[in-house]
Amino acid sequence: MRPPSVVILGLGRGTGLACGHRFADAGWSVMVVDGNRKTLDRAENELGKQAHYLHEDQTTRLGLKNALSGTLEQYDGVDAVLHVPSHPEPTALVDMDMSRFSEELQKSTLSAMMAGQIFGAEMIRELEEHASNTERPPHPKSFLQIVSMAAALGDPGEAALSVTHGSLLSVMRALAVEYASKNIRSNAIVASRPRPNEAEPWLKSRTPLGRNAKAKEVAEASLFVSSTAAGYMTGQTIVLDGGRSALNSVMPTD
Repeated sequence: MRPPSVVILGLGRGTGLACGHRFADAGWSVMVVDGNRKTLDRAENELGKQAHYLHEDQTTRLGLKNALSGTLEQYDGVDAVLHVPSHPEPTALVDMDMSRFSEELQKSTLSAMMAGQIFGAEMIRELEEHASNTERPPHPKSFLQIVSMAAALGDPGEAALSVTHGSLLSVMRALAVEYASKNIRSNAIVASRPRPNEAEPWLKSRTPLGRNAKAKEVAEASLFVSSTAAGYMTGQTIVLDGGRSALNSVMPTD
């Protein structure tokens, strides 16, 4: 029986790479897909033979189809798809270029829907093919959106990020309901992204645990949500915010 396989669509700002490491360490076959050649080269330098790599634009239908073909060629199946969207640059709403915003929305929401369609069809095919084969049952199938805290909480100048990442939570729920009867799960992780300076006063005052999420912590949560241990979880959003959303005021600081 082959190991479970995961496709990571986009590397983001370190999260995708951390997920690649964690899934590989857990015995998964890992396919990394990114349209940015430099980003993909950095991933290959760090992950090495722990993964395979495809230089494809994960935001287009052609790129996603090629990603699926490449994954099937290497691993003969796909079990989990992780979508790590890009982060639009901060811009005040009144200054926003709406044509650029439309492109960002397509890169996030439309590409997530296309990935759900393209990879979902393959997952259904695999499940149906092995439905009567009790000696070789298929691995559980799932989709996971990994998005910024801006999907749930807004900040000035981050309207584009809030909308593009927030819309992915709707995609997540749609896939969960659409594919539930096929036993394909769909979930999301909302996480505060790592920052180089964890000593910023506002961070300690606004976050009970005093820091942002670490990429490896997001990767651990991603592995759990994609595994059989979370087999009854679908349509859910896991929030990794260090307690920020539970805080009514601010934390005392030294």
